Amino acid sequence: MAEDTLLFLDFDGVICDSINETIVSSWLAYYKYLIKKLPLSVPCDYKRRFMLFRPFIRSGEDYLVIQDIIANNTKMKNQKQFDSLLTIIGEEVLQYYKEVFYKARTEIFTTDKKLWLSLNPLYQHMFEVVEKSVLCNKVYILSTKKLEFIQEILQAHALSFDPNRIIYAGQEEKLCIINRVLDQEKKQHAYFVDDQISHLVPNPNSRIKTFLAAWGYIEQVWLRQNEVEIIYPNRMGELMAQLEC
Repeated sequence: MAEDTLLFLDFDGVICDSINETIVSSWLAYYKYLIKKLPLSVPCDYKRRFMLFRPFIRSGEDYLVIQDIIANNTKMKNQKQFDSLLTIIGEEVLQYYKEVFYKARTEIFTTDKKLWLSLNPLYQHMFEVVEKSVLCNKVYILSTKKLEFIQEILQAHALSFDPNRIIYAGQEEKLCIINRVLDQEKKQHAYFVDDQISHLVPNPNSRIKTFLAAWGYIEQVWLRQNEVEIIYPNRMGELMAQLEC
């Protein structure tokens, strides 16, 4: 089975602890490009409030939705309510949110690259996994974060990961992408680790074994469900070993 198995890893919340960078980038995008007025101060509990909604994120534009929720003190308890809000906002506005989010991210990156990189540390146990994956062509990174930003973060940690094995998901479902890569590479099985449960279930493809990363940006209730297996940091080495890289 090992010879026919690929491993797919999400980036934000699985490999990279990007919470500080996404707070800063989305805050700048929201107030500089949407509201067009920067606040004089930020509440001391701002990060705590932001993190309450972080588990609902699927793509870059969603970070601006969080900023709007916080700014307007909108009541938001779960993924269903968050998704309903996305529907109300509409695709056209969400596309603009994505544009300004990446505009702000790029602005910070180009004006103070050292600061931007410091806001994107890697989880220690995942550094070791990615380090081993550099020479293992069975491991892919599958993310809604754009390729160039992932490469910059990995290179800052002296990790020369093959860009051909970094896949930008965009709006396409990740399970569909994995299925396509399996066909292209003529492999029979895949492991997939993500911290957003909606990327993992429902999973109609028996060739793909999904895992929810317990260390990521998750809701605690997800740890009590039985649709997808939970994986903890100490098991990532075991998963890598099964690939026989």
